[in-house]
Amino acid sequence: MASKKSKKSGNPMIGLMAVGILGLGALAAYVKFGGADKVPQELRRERSLQKIDPPADQKKDTETTTEKVSVDLFTPNRDGETLKFSKHHSDVPQGEDARIFALNHFLKASKVADPKAKAVGIQVKDKVALIDVTPQFDQTYGTFDEETMLKGIAATLAQFKEIDKVQFFVEGKVVETFGNVDLTEPLPIRGEGTEAGT
Repeated sequence: MASKKSKKSGNPMIGLMAVGILGLGALAAYVKFGGADKVPQELRRERSLQKIDPPADQKKDTETTTEKVSVDLFTPNRDGETLKFSKHHSDVPQGEDARIFALNHFLKASKVADPKAKAVGIQVKDKVALIDVTPQFDQTYGTFDEETMLKGIAATLAQFKEIDKVQFFVEGKVVETFGNVDLTEPLPIRGEGTEAGT
């Protein structure tokens, strides 16, 4: 008995593709013409990407939610041997640390420190401000310049209640002296000899 070979009626892949295309077409037709518009309004979700402005009376002014910080900025004035400081109030630029901003203003206004001398970071631990400064800060100062710098730094930092003492670091190492002053231990910024006359 001879076996009969059955002829295949076509490629099965073409059939699967045809079914897929018909299914996709049916889904598209349902979405376009079907029940999506018949869903009750209270059950519909708003589009997450669509930005909806709140009514005018509910809008919040974003500028009022950002709290402005202001500080006193000190500038030294010397009349012979008498050292005084003028001060003015200023807003701190957004994103800047108020203590660093005030200290850098003083360093620049003092005209004693090297123009590249700056405070670049601060941490306060147990009321001691640990301030990272650029290497140009660590230089030799004469007697009048030393007084100007120490009293000005004290006046600048004393406005911050969380600070009672200060210590300076250059590249992780303690600045050991400041003119004739030993800085290996934190320096008090309040008390006799640290107040700035205005």
